[in-house]
Amino acid sequence: MRVVPLEAFRDRISFAVAVSAVERAFRALALGEATLPDPMVVELAEQQAEVHVKGAHLRGARHIVLKVATGFYQNRARGLPSGDGMFLLLDAETGAPDLLLEEHGYLTDLRTAAAVGLTLKYLAPKDARAALLVGAGALARLTARAMIAELPLERLTVWNRTPERAHALAKELASVVATSVAPALEHAVRDHRVIVTATASTTPLIRADWVSSGTHITSVGTGSPEKVELEPEVLRKADKLIADRVFQTERYGNLHHALAAGAVTRGSVYGELGDLAAGRIAGREAASEITVADLTGVGVQDAAIAQAVVQVLGL
Repeated sequence: MRVVPLEAFRDRISFAVAVSAVERAFRALALGEATLPDPMVVELAEQQAEVHVKGAHLRGARHIVLKVATGFYQNRARGLPSGDGMFLLLDAETGAPDLLLEEHGYLTDLRTAAAVGLTLKYLAPKDARAALLVGAGALARLTARAMIAELPLERLTVWNRTPERAHALAKELASVVATSVAPALEHAVRDHRVIVTATASTTPLIRADWVSSGTHITSVGTGSPEKVELEPEVLRKADKLIADRVFQTERYGNLHHALAAGAVTRGSVYGELGDLAAGRIAGREAASEITVADLTGVGVQDAAIAQAVVQVLGL
């Protein structure tokens, strides 16, 4: 088995390639061309930590992909990254371990950011030139790059509970797009029609009465049951509510909390991201629509981004 260090593939995969790979993977999921297990989540309350195990095999692919991702949030106080992980690629013919990608959370964040780009492709207002990013961690950094790559942005606004982190990210992005820091989240939400949340919040950040017609929101920070970024009424207010995978968002996503609050039912979900990718349902159809994408991270994304690494490196 070959071990591939992060340095071999960091920044080697463009967002255009990543979004295209993730789109094909979701299309395969919708068309029954993907095999994947239920996600496994190990929650460690005392350590304020979690471990996720996901994976998939896409029909015809050379590898079965298994991914372990960790989130140890006390690491920030220790001066350590809060996220880590690795990808194990098994030969799809023999089951033998073939490659180990030491990705340290990078590929997980990249495939998540690519899914954000995919939601923007189908659901964001086409004339939007400004966007709001809520969050300023490692995932938010790659998410910002995906937003810039997918949309014709002239202005990006960043908000984070810790303003210093928001300013650091804004400074980092300033050479790519005009970037500012929002002093107050409510005003920023009211002022934008494209909003992406990429946090580890366990309390709702976006309130329904802040959201106006014509707004699109993608939430990517709710990969475990206690996490939530959107007030349940935001999902009720949506004209089109998209889940990456309903089975998961019922258990982990904003949908999980909205169902528990009685704000929506399972029937409130317009469709899955794979349905958009497969052309089974329409994306944004009217300028006045409120659209919401609830993303919890699906194993097909891991399979897709691992396959992109293999192709780019010629492994």
